[in-house]
Amino acid sequence: MIVKERKVPLSILKLRALAHRLPQSHPKIPSIMNELKKREAGFKGESAIDFPLSFLEPKNYFIFHDLRLQDQSRFFQMDTLLVSKKFALIIEVKNIAGSIYFDPHFNQLI
Repeated sequence: MIVKERKVPLSILKLRALAHRLPQSHPKIPSIMNELKKREAGFKGESAIDFPLSFLEPKNYFIFHDLRLQDQSRFFQMDTLLVSKKFALIIEVKNIAGSIYFDPHFNQLI
């Protein structure tokens, strides 16, 4: 049973609206479109997990999409949480558009 549905993120909706309202000759259009493509690719990747999850028996599983939880003063986010009587599975999906670079100094993916 899907307890929390997946929705299009507000950041994507804002970027779409901004791109639609600005003239195509605006100097920020390329960077806005680049950011929009990256975010839409990520959302598409997260949504791709919905098809395999649809094969699960709804009465045996609880599915929570896009959870933002608090741990004392900090927040963290999970793409999908699958809960059954026997286990809980955190599913994180990465679908990256464009170029990626691993910064060895800060040990992060850019």
